[in-house]
Amino acid sequence: MTSDSNPTIVKYATNALDCILESMGDASLAYLPQLMERLVALLESGPTEVKPIALSAIGSAAHSSGEAFAPYFNEVVARIKHAMALTGDDDTLALRGVATDTISTVAEAAGRDAFRPHLDECTQLAMQGMEIDSATLRESAFCYVGVMSRVFEGEFAKYLSYIAPQILQTLRMDESSAFGYDSGEDPEMEDDDDMPLGFNTAISDEKEVAADAVGQLFASTTTAFLPYVEEITVELIKLLDHFSDTARKAATVALFTFVRTFSKIASPDPWMPGVPL
Repeated sequence: MTSDSNPTIVKYATNALDCILESMGDASLAYLPQLMERLVALLESGPTEVKPIALSAIGSAAHSSGEAFAPYFNEVVARIKHAMALTGDDDTLALRGVATDTISTVAEAAGRDAFRPHLDECTQLAMQGMEIDSATLRESAFCYVGVMSRVFEGEFAKYLSYIAPQILQTLRMDESSAFGYDSGEDPEMEDDDDMPLGFNTAISDEKEVAADAVGQLFASTTTAFLPYVEEITVELIKLLDHFSDTARKAATVALFTFVRTFSKIASPDPWMPGVPL
């Protein structure tokens, strides 16, 4: 079906393939050569609306196949880096966003040693994406940061001086304009009870992803992240009162991760029963 002449059929078939690959595990290995041949072809010359889905499916294939993905690693990374540098209309930026997200999945599947030669270039491309006026690219970059910090741990600390201020900037973004009013004009609108249940804005979604990323970032880089902890903690606490339940959840998880990380830093040795505290 991914070879059908109807772009709509190709789109939905590729999307279904992406979903299936996420949970196939080793069962995907028997189909990997044919899958990669077709997915790379779709990424190269498929319909515009199919390319991001094909790219996501490549990430799912890498995740499910693990070390068996090695023969395709270099070609895929080269193509993804090309997509991470694209500029243009919304469709092009959407592809760039998926590429930024997918490269972290490929890195996690390949392991830090295999991906280390590409780390600097890919991180620079992700950072450049943050400078573009696109919530999608910022969210993708935050996802990238969370995964890559988990993969590289302390090695990722060298990027904190740029990434942490970007996260702080997102957490401090004003959302009043999303509701078509100035929060200073009507104090009653500041009450969470007046906010629609389950309502999210593009900014609240971005804050949620940033909160998810910052928890992992502190857990992975530990003491190197300490200069940024206080300011970011203040913003995470503010996020606990956010109208979006998913943003509140992300802030809560991040703060608990902060507590666990502080405990790890203060007590590097695991607690043993019977040992005095």
